[in-house]
Amino acid sequence: MSLTINHLEKLDKNNILIIRREIIALRKQLKECEEAKNQTKPIPTQPPIIHGSCDHGPLLNISEPLIVQLNWRGFGYKAGAWGRDPAPVPPKKDLYWQAPLTDGRYMDYYRQYESFDDLLLYKNPKEYQLGSGHLAQGSGMVVYKNNLYYNLYNSRNIGKVDINTNGIVLTKDLPGAAFNNRFSYSGSPWQDIDLAVDESGLWAIYATEESTGNIVISKLNETTLNVEKTWVTQQYKPTASNAFIVCGVLYVTKTVTTRHEEIFYMYDTKTNQDTKISIPFKKMMEYMHGVNYNPPDHKLYVYNDGYLINYDLSFYPKNTNP
Repeated sequence: MSLTINHLEKLDKNNILIIRREIIALRKQLKECEEAKNQTKPIPTQPPIIHGSCDHGPLLNISEPLIVQLNWRGFGYKAGAWGRDPAPVPPKKDLYWQAPLTDGRYMDYYRQYESFDDLLLYKNPKEYQLGSGHLAQGSGMVVYKNNLYYNLYNSRNIGKVDINTNGIVLTKDLPGAAFNNRFSYSGSPWQDIDLAVDESGLWAIYATEESTGNIVISKLNETTLNVEKTWVTQQYKPTASNAFIVCGVLYVTKTVTTRHEEIFYMYDTKTNQDTKISIPFKKMMEYMHGVNYNPPDHKLYVYNDGYLINYDLSFYPKNTNP
């Protein structure tokens, strides 16, 4: 046995030497890492970003898409919008809604749910039908403080409907806004007037003949629908696939492939500056229709060729330049 063991050690001598050399190299690397760690200053931790506040910098990234469900009316309803009311009025604690379009142009039926679980399970829906003279046009609708805001069919008017009663509260002309597919988003026809909500309230994203099709942003009074202030950007609206607003900053998307989009442009209404950016993200189907940002959870609610999907947004820390 001794002779056999001595013979095996001689045969395995090269492997033993290789292992010894690897151990020596690993010990050297470990020593260098420990020295570098001792020399590196600790990175200060950033305070957490509070949802619903603007105590943060520009958009940093967007998550993978999460498929919630197919819209309740089925595969034939490719266009539409959905979302979560960022400020439901008590006694409502939460409010989710979805609004598929008929023939990709007008919306007559919409639903609301008082919890995300109800939405997922198609439970306890409250379904309403808009009157024939108050149909919605395009996927630019949004729900805010229990009111549905949308572009009225075949007009440049904005409608406001109390979703508790399905009653028309107000209609108001949006001065100069192009309509009836004049300057809609690429891949999302009839979305000429796109309503949006951010931390400060209600906005309209649209284009005019005077702006030669470039995106115009107007801050709206949520009660009267009067225009409080307007900004004209340098971004041509028909080349964009959609847009949303976060903390007074417009973010614009474009189609890259049938499964990929990119946030490529931003306009800050506080500084009147526009910037080219590149934040790629995935989608489930080819065309994005309604894109609604929700401040309390920092999510995008996207109607993607009939599917309800959402994304988590992350931001740079405050006073950080990307």
